[in-house]
Amino acid sequence: MKNIYLLTLFVYCTLLSACINTPLPDYYVLTPEPATSTAAVSTGISRDIALGIGPVTIPQTINRPNIVTPLDSNQLDVAEYHRWSEPLVDNISRVVITNLADRTGLNKLYAYPWLGNRVDYQIRIDVLQMTGRPEEQVRLQVRWQILSGNKPAELLATRLSDYRQPIGEEGYSAMVSAYSLLIAQLSNDIAATLDKLETAAVGT
Repeated sequence: MKNIYLLTLFVYCTLLSACINTPLPDYYVLTPEPATSTAAVSTGISRDIALGIGPVTIPQTINRPNIVTPLDSNQLDVAEYHRWSEPLVDNISRVVITNLADRTGLNKLYAYPWLGNRVDYQIRIDVLQMTGRPEEQVRLQVRWQILSGNKPAELLATRLSDYRQPIGEEGYSAMVSAYSLLIAQLSNDIAATLDKLETAAVGT
């Protein structure tokens, strides 16, 4: 009986030690970026219009809590201790909405699905690639469309954009910051295209 007790105590202490020594994961979040002098705030957009952002889609390979980075062209690394703080689709949608509000001055921006809210334009975003490695560069390839808010929706603009950003510092935090800069570039292009569409609509 004594031997069983000692063995149980040994196992318990071993498990407790393992728990104490296991590192806790770090959590990361994409953040909005303010408009810069090189990305002028849109001026041709009526402040009364409403935007619907979404749906936003991402590849299933990165649709997980852990940050995924490529090891080579055929193999991925899933970081055990580096994770997104919220679902990546929700994070991207929220950042695009905040960026567009900053660039357009609009107050009525809704994440998909916007249910009973009426929208004048719908922004659909399909992330095709979102890849990067710490200390190297990140890439964001996106197919995005602007549709009218009426039923049936009319396709007003469609783009395939490919953005890249070098990473000047070590670590996952710098990599996530670089992703935020790429989403800011995407937001700039969406705002500029909306500006052209609204300017053209006023002129007709």
